[in-house]
Amino acid sequence: MSYRPKFHLSAPQGRLNDPNGMTLIGDELHVFYQHDPVFPHAPKRTGWGHAVTTLGDGTWRHFPDALYPGMPYDENGCYSGSAVVHEGRMRLFYTGNVKREGVRFTSQNIVDVEDLQGPMGGVYRRRPNNPVIDGSPEGYTAHFRDPHVSFDPDTGTWRMVIGAQREQETGAAVLYTSPDLDNWEFAGEIEMIGLNYNVASAYMWECPNLLRMRDLTRGEDFDVLVFCPQFPDSDQCGYIVGRLQGLRFEVLTDFTPLDYGHEFYAPQLVPFGQGALMLGWMGLPGRDETPSLESEGWVHQLTLPRELSLIDGSLHTSLLLPQQSDGMVVARHELGAEPWSAELVDTSGSIGATLKWQPSAHGSHTLSLAVNGLMRWAHCDAGELVFTADGAAVELTAGGGEVAFSSAVFPQDGHEWKELRVN
Repeated sequence: MSYRPKFHLSAPQGRLNDPNGMTLIGDELHVFYQHDPVFPHAPKRTGWGHAVTTLGDGTWRHFPDALYPGMPYDENGCYSGSAVVHEGRMRLFYTGNVKREGVRFTSQNIVDVEDLQGPMGGVYRRRPNNPVIDGSPEGYTAHFRDPHVSFDPDTGTWRMVIGAQREQETGAAVLYTSPDLDNWEFAGEIEMIGLNYNVASAYMWECPNLLRMRDLTRGEDFDVLVFCPQFPDSDQCGYIVGRLQGLRFEVLTDFTPLDYGHEFYAPQLVPFGQGALMLGWMGLPGRDETPSLESEGWVHQLTLPRELSLIDGSLHTSLLLPQQSDGMVVARHELGAEPWSAELVDTSGSIGATLKWQPSAHGSHTLSLAVNGLMRWAHCDAGELVFTADGAAVELTAGGGEVAFSSAVFPQDGHEWKELRVN
């Protein structure tokens, strides 16, 4: 049996990482992703892969790669970015990466897309005036990347948030604005009011997403900033909730992890209803040695699409499961007042992961997921647990979506997952 999941997006070959350019057109979800098709057999040259799924179906159709390095401003990589469809036109925004004699140069670039629904999945034309943002503003290093573009409902214009590193080697998010999606002006750095010191001290903030969402409990709109603060010994990913006025972001919900599992990074969000739709990379920087790479030539996968809802200042997660989930283990359990545990078992009888629920009389309940002796845990309320195992991809939500876990878990060679066995 293959390690490849049936319903989680993985690259046909080579290395996959960050989801890029998520676009929802009707019920069709287009997902671009960082793709190095010849990894690990040649020097790294990352472009953008492209696949599409119909929500509820769960299967993916792959198209030829949309972008591949080749211009003077992206010769060492077409790095992460986003997509916007406006007035019937799709634009991709991405970071061009260049390394010369050990020195990094970055730029932000635009690609016009035609015939997205065609048999090749689009025709992609880089703007002749690229880069539209050449380099970084004064006070920031060349670690300046991952543009996420969204509409600003307060001004009726467009805003681009970029992950940045100050010259003092601390992370930040900066804003550019545009009246037309073509011409961009530097507005400045987002000033965080009330952000905890540890997150503020990270050496880089990657993959920012800035969206306006309706809090379903409070009946008010709030700004949600998702980003990935990097530290010398860890890579984190989470969100803050508050209000952005100009460049001042008043933090009302401090930095909170989006996922508590072993592999989750660089998510991308698009508006969906009153909340958002999200996919995340089930991987981490620098962790590419997996059984699937050696035996099948591919590494890493994306999460299932997830619906995010803002409830009383916190993001809650719902997995969008395929309507027909044959080939995937799906289990549900109501976590309550009694301790509970279960094991993910493959057809050889081997255990791939262990789940444990430990309720507390004081209300500080704990859910843990252990894989290969490494445990991840989170506090959450009692409520429904939804568990999935699909090839090498394990995902779960608990506490009615209060927490989520994503982990790459590989069955024994030649076997597949059989069941979540309750102890």
